[in-house]
Amino acid sequence: MPSSRHIVSDFIKRGYVQPAQINDALNCTQVSPTINSWFKFIDRLLLCLGALSLAFSVLFFIAYNWDDWGRFGKFALIESLLVATIFTYWLAKKDSLKAQISLLVSCLMVGVLMAFFGQTYQTGADPWTLFFFWAVLITPWVVIARFAPLWLSWLGLLNIALSLYIDSFGLPLTLFLSADGNLWIALFFLNSIALTTLELSSRRFTYLSPRWLARSIASLAGFMITFIVVDTIIDSHNTSLLPFLFWGVFIAALYVVYRHLRHDLFMLAGGCLSSIVVIITACIDNLNEDYIEGFFLLTSVLIIGLTSLATIWLKKVNKEMLS
Repeated sequence: MPSSRHIVSDFIKRGYVQPAQINDALNCTQVSPTINSWFKFIDRLLLCLGALSLAFSVLFFIAYNWDDWGRFGKFALIESLLVATIFTYWLAKKDSLKAQISLLVSCLMVGVLMAFFGQTYQTGADPWTLFFFWAVLITPWVVIARFAPLWLSWLGLLNIALSLYIDSFGLPLTLFLSADGNLWIALFFLNSIALTTLELSSRRFTYLSPRWLARSIASLAGFMITFIVVDTIIDSHNTSLLPFLFWGVFIAALYVVYRHLRHDLFMLAGGCLSSIVVIITACIDNLNEDYIEGFFLLTSVLIIGLTSLATIWLKKVNKEMLS
């Protein structure tokens, strides 16, 4: 469904709104932010920055005074802030930004506490366990908070845990790829599953509906699969076709879902960008050194041509979405 901004912009382009009434139309439909909107935005921004600054200041304070403070003092400081944020959440209105930010800081403090415990008592655990159990322990708070940035942070912890685990132990299945290839493919699958789950549940859970959340995860998955395809093209020793298969399925899924089921121009633009990168990389990899000047000219023309075609197609799709 087109947003208010798109509808008003379309009316203005078609001349349905007189030039003298454009500002009134933008203000009435709240497309242009009012002074109160700016104050509300600045208030929220300062709240987020202040809470994050408080959490990281504790972390840096402990690191800077590591030798000067005893272990019980450090534990007391971290746990005091942890209890204070939970108490703040308990007092605040549960769906308010104040409550959500409180739980976000609580989740950060859990990680700080776990890292401090491991550093103090030298448990010898593998690094991936820190991030994995950090994600496991804060899962109830992530569910309760109903806060999209916290879900994204939780997914980031899983990405770090999985990458550290594969870096230490590898994958049970090699997939006929290098160690780095297996890592990128595993992270691609993790984020693709997260994106699919998000899209299926976002209509039911409105706090997961902000499009920036799905776009961030899709960008992450798209970057990973594009990177492994480009790496496979460049690496002459890698003859596996699996990355191309996964990439093709990913691009086809982007087209079907975001062209026909849930209109999203950003996702389609990302698919176009990935396709252009793969095609250009394949051309450059087959560079003939005997005709290098002409080949670079041909590659430049190809980049301009593919970019122009993608732009024309995206403008056509955008017009269809707005109609």
